[in-house]
Amino acid sequence: MVKAEVATGYAKHGNVKAEVATGKTEALTSCAKHGNVEAEVATGKTEALTSCAKHGNVKAEAATGKTEALTSCAKHGNVKAEVLTGKTEVANIQAEVATV
Repeated sequence: MVKAEVATGYAKHGNVKAEVATGKTEALTSCAKHGNVEAEVATGKTEALTSCAKHGNVKAEAATGKTEALTSCAKHGNVKAEVLTGKTEVANIQAEVATV
């Protein structure tokens, strides 16, 4: 009983790693505010990656919504986004330009 409270108290110092079985997710989420901590929560992982994707050094690829992310990134010149649906339309437009 007292062990968890003591461990939590020591966790305020940088050289102590406190992992409480209950509430571990909350502790990691709180620590994730600092740059030297990586918190990956199984539930909500996609949301965390999406939030981190605002920074240039993070690559977030969510299986669901990947097309939307690529479409959004395509606004920048250094990103190549090829959406499978709609690819034919692009090819048709290029063919029309070539024939003119």
